[in-house]
Amino acid sequence: VSARAAGGGSATTAIEMTPRCTCLLAAFLLLCGAALGSAAQTIELTVIGGTVLDEQGEPLSGALLRIHSLDFDHQVETETDKDGRFYYAGFRPGRCRLVLLRESRVLWSAVVTLVAGQGELRLTVNLKELRQAAERLQQLDPQLESRRAALLVQREQEERLNEYYSRGARLLDQGDAEGAIAALRAALELEPNRASTHDMLGAAYAAAGRDAEALDAYHRALELEPREAAHHNNLATVLVRRGQLDDALSHLEKAAQFDPDGAATYRFNKGAALLNAGRAQEAVAAFRQAIGHDPGFASAHYFLGAALLRSSPRHPTPDGTERLEPRPGTIEAFKRYLELAPDGPYAPAARDTLKQLGVTPPEPPPPAAAPVEAEA
Repeated sequence: VSARAAGGGSATTAIEMTPRCTCLLAAFLLLCGAALGSAAQTIELTVIGGTVLDEQGEPLSGALLRIHSLDFDHQVETETDKDGRFYYAGFRPGRCRLVLLRESRVLWSAVVTLVAGQGELRLTVNLKELRQAAERLQQLDPQLESRRAALLVQREQEERLNEYYSRGARLLDQGDAEGAIAALRAALELEPNRASTHDMLGAAYAAAGRDAEALDAYHRALELEPREAAHHNNLATVLVRRGQLDDALSHLEKAAQFDPDGAATYRFNKGAALLNAGRAQEAVAAFRQAIGHDPGFASAHYFLGAALLRSSPRHPTPDGTERLEPRPGTIEAFKRYLELAPDGPYAPAARDTLKQLGVTPPEPPPPAAAPVEAEA
């Protein structure tokens, strides 16, 4: 059993349990039995004893030990003798607080539990060890306080950083690109090496039409996280807009390699960039790769059909016009799109294209019935 020093110190006081009971306790119990007779249950009492050593490790005489029962609101006092020993017999079992005083000054306190039937509770209170432990704690306090202060500063900085980042994201979503730029730059002043902030700053610059600064922001994000697919993809969107198509395609391919789960999107973006640049034949391969990653990618089927159609051969006719010969898979691509997204954004264009190719498109889904309002 151990008792903690007063003031929250880490030193403990050794407590021994001895099996013997003193003659004084036995006599006290006999007196209680005689007084109560058979009409009441005998209360089993306990004995508390021990030694107190002063700050030099010598026996401390004349110190007052106050014993206060926390369960029965009962209090007694005893003093240490010339050898620093104290002894009290006849205390009720349960929780009690021990307070050691000298000239009304508290030297030590602890809460212990007195267990009935376990004999005498013995304690050794060594004030020298307690003082040494307190001194060690005082030496640690400045270090602990310094670390605590550093943690508080770090937490405040993280809260401010998250506030700026969230504000930037919100303003960008609301179309306020310049406001987003200001918030994200403030976030970077607090944490210059957070890649996600540089990436979002790139998006804000791009939204504001400041492409050169957007490229710088995306390149910085990639310096910090070279294998992050999103950074490669976002950089590619600005490169495409600036006409740097080959660099954009390289970054989209890296994005697909670094993030296989998102490869369908990156290969689709690659196909879209090629198709917009007039490289329809290469776009076909990219859209087929996207569909290979995700067969249910409806938009990829539509644009595959568009790329096939745009790269289909045209033959001159006697009347001086051209006859389009759709490449194999063109009609099937538009039909597949309509199966996956019958009311999707490209559905009207897909149906018109099929009609022009002499194919009857599937009927569009019927409009949803308006809810019927109940009469009051």
